Amino acid sequence: MSTHKRIDFICVAVLVVTLLLTVLFINGEALGIQKIVDEDAEANSDSQYFTTGDCNGDWDSSGATVITLNGATAKVSGPGAYGYDGGVVISGGGTYVISGELSDGSITVDAYSSSKVWILLDGVTVNCSDDACLIIDQADKVFLTLAEGSENCFISGAEYSEDALADNTDGAIFAHDDLTINGSGTLTVTAAYKHGIAANDDLVITGGSITVESAADGIRANDSLRICNADITVTAGDDGVVTANESAYLYIESGTLTIDAKDDAIHTTGDITVDGGSITISAGDDGIHSDTAFAMTDGSILIEDCYEGIEAITINIAGGDITIYPGDDGLNANGGSGDGFGMMGGFGVGMRPDENADAPDFAGGELPELSRNSDSESEQTWVHISGGTITIVNESAQDADGIDSNGDIVISGGVIRVSLTDNGSNSALDYGSENGGVCEISGGEIVACGSYAMAEGFDSTSEQCSILYNLSEGAAAGTTVSLEDLDGNVLLRYEVPCSFSSVNLSCPALELGESYRVVIGDSAEEITLAEIAASYGDAKSSGFGGTMNWGGMQQRGDADSSAGFGGFGGHRRGSEDGTMPAFGGGELPDMSGMPSPPDGEMPDMGDMPGPPDGEAPNMGGMPFTRDDSTEVEGTAEAATETAAYTQGTWLVFGLSAAALVLAVAFAKIFRRRGK
Repeated sequence: MSTHKRIDFICVAVLVVTLLLTVLFINGEALGIQKIVDEDAEANSDSQYFTTGDCNGDWDSSGATVITLNGATAKVSGPGAYGYDGGVVISGGGTYVISGELSDGSITVDAYSSSKVWILLDGVTVNCSDDACLIIDQADKVFLTLAEGSENCFISGAEYSEDALADNTDGAIFAHDDLTINGSGTLTVTAAYKHGIAANDDLVITGGSITVESAADGIRANDSLRICNADITVTAGDDGVVTANESAYLYIESGTLTIDAKDDAIHTTGDITVDGGSITISAGDDGIHSDTAFAMTDGSILIEDCYEGIEAITINIAGGDITIYPGDDGLNANGGSGDGFGMMGGFGVGMRPDENADAPDFAGGELPELSRNSDSESEQTWVHISGGTITIVNESAQDADGIDSNGDIVISGGVIRVSLTDNGSNSALDYGSENGGVCEISGGEIVACGSYAMAEGFDSTSEQCSILYNLSEGAAAGTTVSLEDLDGNVLLRYEVPCSFSSVNLSCPALELGESYRVVIGDSAEEITLAEIAASYGDAKSSGFGGTMNWGGMQQRGDADSSAGFGGFGGHRRGSEDGTMPAFGGGELPDMSGMPSPPDGEMPDMGDMPGPPDGEAPNMGGMPFTRDDSTEVEGTAEAATETAAYTQGTWLVFGLSAAALVLAVAFAKIFRRRGK
């Protein structure tokens, strides 16, 4: 009988404990039980781009393994690391504090693929003559934290060893896996061989003062590069900041980024998003280049020197402050991708002219085939401006555009100022009317100055009135342009830095049917807006809704509008169907019906640069495609965690129910045996 009572008690106890565990598991957080979460999981962060771990530059190092570097040796106090071959190897996950100097060695992380490693640099100098100073061979993720007040320095040699090259190591800091740099100290990286900081996966920088000087790219990430709260200075022998894999993107939220690069300052294969921060650029080629899209909502960009300013398939500016001093186009939505695309625009080829190259030899009467820079059927390209302040000043170019799109230019807000010199076929606004593109304005204000011979105005489909005012004799640099109402109130005013013969004006105050005064220097003319978009002045352009083509000239319907003279080559000029003519077999097209340029003179093309090495460039078609699909980081992880949590809940509940059934069965069996 006593046996029966003990069995009953055991079964009841198992049942009660099982049910309690189930209830606690389902309602634990509501009952005050703390849930343990991974701070480095995107699903547990308020940001789409940065985890809590990314932004934590003040983690607890009290129980960390301490590593002291001393020339060719390393003293290790604690588990997970050991000295090796003049350097130190970190072989396990956890926290590590490093100080001291290595005369010729590396810090290597070679842990489990699931390991997270936190490294605090607290006054570290690493010299390595033939490899990276910091090598991340394997880990799930490494956090490189710059201790407050510390100065840290990595210097790599000009030639890497065969082992390093076999491992594809190409940076003074090199990571096969994800790398985050945070903290508040300083880090100086000097890379005599290739790149400064290179990561095969994601690279996140959320703090510190970082200076990079490199033989090739300054900072390079294969999958994504995300920046906030850091002060970064890059001097690069090639591109400054790069993302390399297909659709690899750049995101900048805050901080400062200063780049001096021999090639592009910023070059990405995927999207560039600027939501804040301050960027200053000096570039030998493009200031900012994306193979897909550029978008900006806040922050500031100053491009002091470049070939083209901002280049992408689509450009979307909703806020911020942008100032560009380009050698060619300021904003260029080119519908193409790749290094050097859209350069040497006068010929419509993807090549930048070499100042030291000879002119191409067109002996035998043959000219190379010319083709348009974009394939409008396979991709959409446009410039959208809805906010912010944009200033573009080009004092030297003779065939450049302020805002250039192979498709649309759509302006619904913002303050825009464009100044191009009157010396050449410069167009303040240039859009792809030959591709079916439109140039429309519905808000914001613009003063855009350039050459009247190539001037294009806004389309009549615009919601906001605009004035294209053309001068037969150009105005000198420094001339002030004003737009006033008849009461003398100034609606727009701009002291134009460059000479000009055309000015495009628009602001919300303009109303159809009302009269205004256009003041250019000491001259003024009163005009009445009879149309939503019209041309005025003593030199009328045919730029409304048509292409300023040298061949296939389209003319505005006004009887008093004379045809403007287009330029030679370039993606916006060509036949009426948007393609450039081929000059094969030594024959030139019949141009007998071509309208004469102003004053009956042909344009001077004596300064047209030749391609590199004096060879005729390959100017075949350049089709490009774009994958518009995007992936929001963190969504998949959040869904996975939610699914796992739900499955785990029901698993425990099911196990509890099974335990209850077994307990009841166990009790019945022993009752029968007892009888």
